[in-house]
Amino acid sequence: MNAQSLEELAFGLSLRSLDRQERVVEELRARTGVLLAATALVASFLGGRALASDATPWITLPGVAASVASIVLAVYLIAPKSKLEFALDGAAVYEHFVREGGDLVEAQRTLAYWVSDAWNSNQSVIDGLVRLFAIACAALIAAVLLWALALGLD
Repeated sequence: MNAQSLEELAFGLSLRSLDRQERVVEELRARTGVLLAATALVASFLGGRALASDATPWITLPGVAASVASIVLAVYLIAPKSKLEFALDGAAVYEHFVREGGDLVEAQRTLAYWVSDAWNSNQSVIDGLVRLFAIACAALIAAVLLWALALGLD
């Protein structure tokens, strides 16, 4: 990066942090797709066998609940989130700075703050999504353990 001013450096770093955040969300959604496929496979193979066996319902039904929870959370994670913003509207930015009459240095400084605010707003949503992903993974593990136990006791 060849920044010529502190404002240009701050603006460039802010944009890169927002790009990085967008890649994290894309990666989380890709991993969630894998989790969803794994949950479907586990439910169809292990869950189907456990439910068809003579295993007691107090073991198999919580497995069903755990797999349903994993699927519901995964679908929620994959769905688009309107609260996430990874770009500024160029026309709106232009109009704002034309009205304000600021120079390029001031625009870069202000934009660095705007992008930082967007990053902070996004990060709270992303932190929640990561927690939900961890819960969905735990639910899948619980379903596997419960159905394996049900089949083992059968």
